Amino acid sequence: MAHQFESGFFVAKAAWHGLGTVLNKPPTTSEAIVQAGLNWRVMEEPIYRTDEQEQAVLRKNLIRDCDTASAVKPSAYRHILGTVKYDYVPLQNQDAFRWFDPLIEKGGVELEAAGSLQEGKRVWVLAKIVSTEAAIVPGDWVRPYLLLHNSHDGSSAVWIQFTPIRVVCWNTLSGAVAHRFGDLWNKQAICIPHTLDLQAQLAKVQDLVDLTKRQFHFSVEEYQAMANQELNSELFATYTGAVLGIPSPRMHSDWNQLLANFENGIGNQGKTLWDAYNAITQWLDRQRGTSDAQRLESTWFGANAQLRVKAHQVALDLIRIANKTHVYDVLKESRREATCC
Repeated sequence: MAHQFESGFFVAKAAWHGLGTVLNKPPTTSEAIVQAGLNWRVMEEPIYRTDEQEQAVLRKNLIRDCDTASAVKPSAYRHILGTVKYDYVPLQNQDAFRWFDPLIEKGGVELEAAGSLQEGKRVWVLAKIVSTEAAIVPGDWVRPYLLLHNSHDGSSAVWIQFTPIRVVCWNTLSGAVAHRFGDLWNKQAICIPHTLDLQAQLAKVQDLVDLTKRQFHFSVEEYQAMANQELNSELFATYTGAVLGIPSPRMHSDWNQLLANFENGIGNQGKTLWDAYNAITQWLDRQRGTSDAQRLESTWFGANAQLRVKAHQVALDLIRIANKTHVYDVLKESRREATCC
């Protein structure tokens, strides 16, 4: 299976995916790496060629020590995570978890979830930023999180990203626009390549919690603006068309589900742009795709993540010019631009 959930943990409940081990309280990093099934190391295996003498070429295989056959574990198999260039530096799982230690010691964050996908090719750690939350409308709370994700197959760098989550239904929301923090942020995230100065670069972003708190306050203002913008089912269709880039959203195979999310989804009443935005995020996080494991990967790393950012941006574009132009005209123009790009 391409989107395989291999192992993981969640605190208190199995989040929106029903996956992994459920823990009663936030773990330490040493406990978390065991509970997540990530207490293994990535081994580097040079690739050789044989001519007149054996020579190493400029590439190497990455394998897990737990997947290496031995006399002790004769049933283990040799599973190659990926093939990378000679100067690629892996970020070991224990180092990824240890990055959170200073933040935990300061009382700034608590580990909330972690896991492995695709037989160890992708790993992730989710940490909740404590004592920071906000109600968008009464009873509808949003909390900020940090998500560290890393690949062990050479497909991506190390990413640390800001991820607000709507508590009532545990949907992942997009953050505020990236340009607020200049070149440091790229789509609400910091990207660190797998190079020799990997650890030094990680150490430079230990002040990320304070930065994320500021980012979160901007996000809350935008979400509250969405909650103050009235929207009916007709305008929801136009908004959905603009987000999905299609001229006839009612013809979409999941239209009935999307409309149901808008009118009666978790925490929604079918009255505001906030309801419309969360109808899209609920669909992306809970309903789109074929499995919980597929949705989890796509929610944070794939196509669903891109659509969620688009839903956020279309909503902000609407709000920015709603005082100058009729809401329907704004949405109509947004949909026209989406279909021609």
